Amino acid sequence: MSSNGKPFVAFQDNPPLGDGQLQPVFILGDHRSGTTLLYQLLARTMCFNVVTAYHILCYDQMIANYERGTEAQAQQQIADLFAARGLTDRLIDEVKLTPDLPEEYGFLLRNAGFRAQLNSQNYPTFVELCRRIQYVSEPGKPLLLKNPWDYMNFTFIKTRLPEAKFIFVHRNPINVINSQLRATRSLLQEKNEYVAMIARWYAQLFNQPLRLRLSRALFKSPLGLRLVIRHVGQAGDYFLRHINTLATSDYVIVNYEDLCKDPNLIITSILDFLQLPEEAVNGYEKMTRPRAGQLLNEVQRNRQLIAKRVASYAHFCGYDLDEIQG
Repeated sequence: MSSNGKPFVAFQDNPPLGDGQLQPVFILGDHRSGTTLLYQLLARTMCFNVVTAYHILCYDQMIANYERGTEAQAQQQIADLFAARGLTDRLIDEVKLTPDLPEEYGFLLRNAGFRAQLNSQNYPTFVELCRRIQYVSEPGKPLLLKNPWDYMNFTFIKTRLPEAKFIFVHRNPINVINSQLRATRSLLQEKNEYVAMIARWYAQLFNQPLRLRLSRALFKSPLGLRLVIRHVGQAGDYFLRHINTLATSDYVIVNYEDLCKDPNLIITSILDFLQLPEEAVNGYEKMTRPRAGQLLNEVQRNRQLIAKRVASYAHFCGYDLDEIQG
């Protein structure tokens, strides 16, 4: 980590990262659909290598730390920094902060100056970061990745990584919309120190008062809700249009609500799909408390509009929008 607490993003070293074909497993779902929870649970099985907060904050040092045997010290420095700043969880979802917290590779892409969603321009950087993670992690384990920005992008991923597998996460779209709006308002209302550490663009936003005020006003207005509804609707439409382009052997579908109800069953089914061992699958119930929350007044008032916009997607996923409880 740099002395000013900002993540390193320079690609200075040239380690022997190999040139074999990447065969990652992607967790894909919209923002606030349960991808973080699933990533944490699957990481705990010890069957995968994952991207962590440590990897993001010490990206250009991770190879040197690994080869010098100083990873534990670097991770302790991050833990000490969290403690010094009073950071115990991510605030937007109460996820506990640790250096080995599984995180999104999109942060690394954004910090390197690219879009968070994979494309032709940032793909070489993505391949490099995948090889770096595999190099410093346990050999022989598949790389498990998460990035909600790529939920509407799995056709591109499949063309570039034909051996990739996908775990799609769905959640009742009304709760997704409600949670996205709450999270966005929280991130804009007050600077989230952890997010500022791993997302350079977010930290810079709080140095731009006019842009920050406009963003706050936008997401407090009816237009902000409309934008969230449009995004969630577009995400569902993309999934429905393109899911049949994948072979059924390439993906498995998980509903957030089912994951919370019986996490052991869902994790076991995912590992069976990926043909991975199941020894570590147990005791996840304490981590899977559903976070429905009270529906915001504007979400409640616009339930009919939301239901109409996401009707086809909700039907595919088996959600009865008339029965959703706020």
